[in-house]
Amino acid sequence: MFVLAAATALGCGTRGQTQGPGGPLSKMGTDRYLQKAIRSSNEGVILLPSSKAERVYELPRLTEIAHALREPAAACFLLRAIETMEPVADERGFVKVPEGQVKIRTRIAPSGEVLSTEVLESGFTDAHMPECVSKAIEKQTFPQNKGGVAHYVDIVYWVSLGLQSDVHTEGYRDQLRREQTAAGVRGRPCLRSRVPPGHYRIDGLNLVDRDGNTMINRVDAPALDGEVRACLSQALRDLRLAPQGDAFVRPVVATIEVDVDNEGAVTVKDEQWLHLIELEEEALRAAKQAEVRGDDDDDEPAIPIVDTDRIADTDGVDLGPSPDDGAEAPSASERPATPPAPKQDPGTAGLKIELGPRRQ
Repeated sequence: MFVLAAATALGCGTRGQTQGPGGPLSKMGTDRYLQKAIRSSNEGVILLPSSKAERVYELPRLTEIAHALREPAAACFLLRAIETMEPVADERGFVKVPEGQVKIRTRIAPSGEVLSTEVLESGFTDAHMPECVSKAIEKQTFPQNKGGVAHYVDIVYWVSLGLQSDVHTEGYRDQLRREQTAAGVRGRPCLRSRVPPGHYRIDGLNLVDRDGNTMINRVDAPALDGEVRACLSQALRDLRLAPQGDAFVRPVVATIEVDVDNEGAVTVKDEQWLHLIELEEEALRAAKQAEVRGDDDDDEPAIPIVDTDRIADTDGVDLGPSPDDGAEAPSASERPATPPAPKQDPGTAGLKIELGPRRQ
């Protein structure tokens, strides 16, 4: 027997990897291999072909199938988890997490169609998971064989949340505060003119991948109707965290608090704090850009402020009404000659240089 694995932290198995010194892995050796794979990664799929199926199916094609099954199996976990998971105030963090492992025997027709599936062993406490994974396997197509005989392949799937090493850090808490406040600001139109005055608390559960992106989420706010909750769920879907390579799925509880006044205006808790943070970041970016450009504020000339109603010298002596007061403007001959403009350095930025032929 050989073993094919497709997992987060475990590469695809090969014949050399899964055979012991005395030959193919025994039942005990296979069990040890499975336990090691489950401990080494947060989710994965392992194929265990029967001895006859091993001679019929090519190794590269079975490896592809092992990888292909990971996506629908992970979808089973995500869709179930967003329904069942609940946060708790203890070291567990969450209860009703649909994690575990299952071993499913798959009977395959000569055409490659899956004829039947049977759950041999299950470590899932949630009965929905083995059923969902079985349905995903039934949709899979295997290679055809010319022997005209059905073959068996046992398929093992396991999944867990994995480690979340950053949840107790100050950086994580600050990032979460910022992201949930920004989601509240984005969701302000969902509440404006659609809910009565009052104070509202909106709890959202987001399942975030290892790259920090939200994959699926829900909103818990019994005081709000379904349409408003759906709108807020969309606003929360843009929540993003820093990457965490050791995790498969990270559950994040985001709490938004808002006040709606009698005029329908919506105020989000911490929005002023977020606004100040964004202004500070904008100022830092502008300063960095100025440094890169080599700008020097000291070289910029000050712009004088002129009173256009009365023109006066620095001693406060009235020089008479301005032309706008109705006085007749002096003729061109009476005006003092305009001093010639100083020559500009051709290297100065913004100087327009005449490139055409000189005028006689």
